[in-house]
Amino acid sequence: MISKRNATLIGLMAVLLWSSIVGLIRGVSESLGATGGAAMIYSVASVFLLLSVGFPKLREFPRTYLFWGSLLFVSYELCLALSIGYANSSQQAIEVSMVNYLWPALTMVCAIVFNHQKTNFLIIPGFIIALMGICWVLGGERGLDFASITANIQDNPLSYALAFMGALIWAAYCTVTARIANGKNG
Repeated sequence: MISKRNATLIGLMAVLLWSSIVGLIRGVSESLGATGGAAMIYSVASVFLLLSVGFPKLREFPRTYLFWGSLLFVSYELCLALSIGYANSSQQAIEVSMVNYLWPALTMVCAIVFNHQKTNFLIIPGFIIALMGICWVLGGERGLDFASITANIQDNPLSYALAFMGALIWAAYCTVTARIANGKNG
């Protein structure tokens, strides 16, 4: 079992790494290509994970959790890395990462619909504000401008589609694994 101090350090490292993920993916992808960069990043991350928490006892996990959790997790990570890696510019990389950040709002909706989480009316304005914030960022210098958003998406539909698929997949991952994990965390 990990000590409280080590768990805190791992959590702090996770926040630092997560906050730099777009720049890291973009930088590595520029050097190794979108797929090569994704492969390198996740290979190194796997080594760090094994060194920090060790290899999990797979027999303790429900098989459905291992299958669906693995499938959804890997799919999400590929969508995220490739959406950023295939971006035509650094600005577009930031924009597609913002599309990816629809996942918290989508996770709330999925948790309510599929896991029957209790909610109140505030979920509706919260969801709308989240969507408007993403649209505002995608509008660039013009702000909430749907013509500009459409032009940005038409410039590179693959990156934006991968980012949106990633947001949907991560929302599904959060919802599905919460139901089938039986309290385990892979």
